[in-house]
This record gives sequence, C-alpha cells and structure tokens, in this order.
Amino acid sequence: MAKKTRFSGKNVFITGGSSGIGLEIAMLFAEQGSRLFLAARRRQKLEEAKALIQERFGDTSVKIFPVDVGCRKELEKVLQSIGEEQGGIDVLINNAGISCHGRLEDNTIEELEEVMKVNYLAVLYAIKTAWPYLKKSSSPHIGLVSSVAAYSGGIGYASYTPTKSAMEGLAECLRMEAAEEGIGVTIVYPPDTETPMLEEERKKALPETKALSGSIEPLAAKVVAKAFVNGILKKHFHVFCGFESRLIYFMKGVCPSFYFRILDRIVAKDKRRRKT
Repeated sequence: MAKKTRFSGKNVFITGGSSGIGLEIAMLFAEQGSRLFLAARRRQKLEEAKALIQERFGDTSVKIFPVDVGCRKELEKVLQSIGEEQGGIDVLINNAGISCHGRLEDNTIEELEEVMKVNYLAVLYAIKTAWPYLKKSSSPHIGLVSSVAAYSGGIGYASYTPTKSAMEGLAECLRMEAAEEGIGVTIVYPPDTETPMLEEERKKALPETKALSGSIEPLAAKVVAKAFVNGILKKHFHVFCGFESRLIYFMKGVCPSFYFRILDRIVAKDKRRRKT
C-alpha cells in the first residue's frame, strides 16, 4: 500500500535512476505512489531497475529512457515528451554523476569536459527544459544530488569537486528564484556512498585520496536516498547525511585555515608512512 504524500500520483523524473542512489530514490518515490521516469545511459540497467521496482511495488508506473544526459538535445527531447505527452513534470531529480580520478595533470581535457557535462551542464539542461512544466505543477520540486566534495576539495578530485561546487552555487541561486514560482529546491551532500562510481574510484584513487577518506565507512545508498527524500518531503534546502558531513561543512566555513592544515597533515603523514 503506497504512502499518501503530496507526491502520490505525481510524475518524478530521475537522472542516473538505474543504480546506486538514483535507484534508491526511485524506490522511495514508488513507495509514495509516484509515477517514475528513469533516465540513464544503459538500457539493460534501466530494464533491471524497472523490474526490481515493479517487483516490490507492482502497481507503480515506470518508464525508462536510455539517454546520455550530457547530450542537451537528447535530454531535452525526453523531458519535453514527458511534459507534453505524459501529464507534465512534478519532481525533477538531478542525480546522474561521473568522475575521472587522479591528478589534474594526468586528466585529459576531454575527460574533464565530460565530467562537467554530465555532473553540471546536464543539470542546467534538465532544469531549463523542465521549468515551464514545473511551474504548472501543484507540487513542484527540484532535487540535486551533490557531494561533500562540493565544499571539501582534495587531491584527486580536480575533475569532480568543481562540478559539484557549481551545482551547489546553482542551487543557492535557484532557491529564491524558484520560491517565486512555488517550486521547492533541495540539495543533498552525500559522503562516500556505496555505489558503482565508488567501486571504480577505489580501483583508481591516489594513495593521498585514500588517506583523506581514512577509515570512515561509506554510507549505504539507501541511507543517503532516505535522508534526501525526507528532506524533499519536509521542504528542506540543505540535506546532510550524518554528523561528519555537517561537521566538515561547519569547519570549512568557520575556520578554513585550520581545516586545510588538518588535510595537509593527513596527506603528509601518509607520504611518510609509504616511504618507510
């Protein structure tokens, strides 16, 4: 039995909805009786996600769209078709994200551009296209999945952090602009989370990057998704996924020089350890 919320029966579009945090977000909206529209690159993963959702929530409407969200025309076409032919867009969840790892000098310009396209420009494409449909909705909301990396840059994240920081800046600009139209905005800052992207990062991460992560256990994608969707339901703007994420945000804002010294000491200690 679906929970009754203001999103019951509403159209929810989720980028990166085939796995990880995106799939868990879809599950939570399915639980509320929302109609789901999932976008991701690989059709097979989308089919598997659809089957899983409908196995748990048999009466849930799930439509899938194999699309590269970094391609503006592809994404615009999908969103316009939903807006015009499927009853509009009520909730837009910008979750898709990629990363390339290593030092900036080792990343190609093409790799850096691709990360910016998927992580930030795709968000702009989606919001710009969905905006007129969101304005017509009775329960409009924009959700953005950022990262602790948005406000805590470190070695190995030169491709990733700038894109998430840009998303944070966009959310802050949109907050008041969207409020004028009755559109809610929520941005979540997950720490390391058990997702396919983290699995890839573990294979390629620099030793210094691993040292900065330390012994902190990654969160389950379900935990992040629950915090995020709860934040959307409560119309919160900022959503943190635990005490450590909130503490980092506070420390960086209040005393950045002290915060940077801590990071530098962690990296220096790791370098000394690897030399012995």
